[in-house]
Amino acid sequence: MNTKRLVQIGGGINLFFVAFHLSFWKLFNWQQSLTMMNTEDRALIQVLNIHTTYVLAVFAILSFIFPNEMSATKLGRMVGMSIAGFWILRAVNEAIFWGTSLTSWIIIFICLGIAALYIIPATRKTGAESP
Repeated sequence: MNTKRLVQIGGGINLFFVAFHLSFWKLFNWQQSLTMMNTEDRALIQVLNIHTTYVLAVFAILSFIFPNEMSATKLGRMVGMSIAGFWILRAVNEAIFWGTSLTSWIIIFICLGIAALYIIPATRKTGAESP
């Protein structure tokens, strides 16, 4: 599979996670469940979720608009490795904060799979580097 397609698949998955994060208020009944937290923690959870959603949207947009550059330029490869780093860190955090249940292993595998969609293009030699 060519590197452009891998990045575009990664973009689609990131777009899915944008929708998933936007559904957190309803999915986790945050209107009620977050009332048990103090005001600062409640605000922190929601602000971090909004910012995570934004970052995932940027990942998706970059992946759809610049898939060739993600493997053909130094900046694109750095962006791709940064996206991969985000997903690797998410996998590590899964093990740290949720343990290693079967569900956690599935999530870890998914996160590492998404990271691979960006690592492969970022590390593949293309010869298309512009000065």
